[in-house]
Amino acid sequence: MEIKRADPLRHVMPGPRLAVVAEALFLINLMLLPGLAFLALMVLWYLHRGHPDPLVRNHLRQTGWTCIWGGLLLVVISVAIFLLGGFDNPWTWVIGVLYFTFVHSSLILLGVMGLSRAINGRSWRFPVFGPREPS
Repeated sequence: MEIKRADPLRHVMPGPRLAVVAEALFLINLMLLPGLAFLALMVLWYLHRGHPDPLVRNHLRQTGWTCIWGGLLLVVISVAIFLLGGFDNPWTWVIGVLYFTFVHSSLILLGVMGLSRAINGRSWRFPVFGPREPS
């Protein structure tokens, strides 16, 4: 006889758990464990990219591609700012820090919005970086 257990997080998290985990890993990558959370997100995407729930596929795809493109753009443009302006120029540092802060905080804000959508069981597309969903 099998005993069914109620999911204790069901009232807190009505959205699919994998969608919420993907968005949480996106934010962890930005704020707590960059690189390690990115690898965990890529493994999660690889293992569940063909998930039957379209909402899970949506959030995995959006967070994965946004991590890749957002990270590349953040690093490439930051390096270009410092290479073009020189490391000894104080204005280069002002522009570099402002650029990095603006883009990084924007990605965090968008990640919180994506997490909110995942928790509520709704799809999400990151502006600019997020891929368009196939129609």
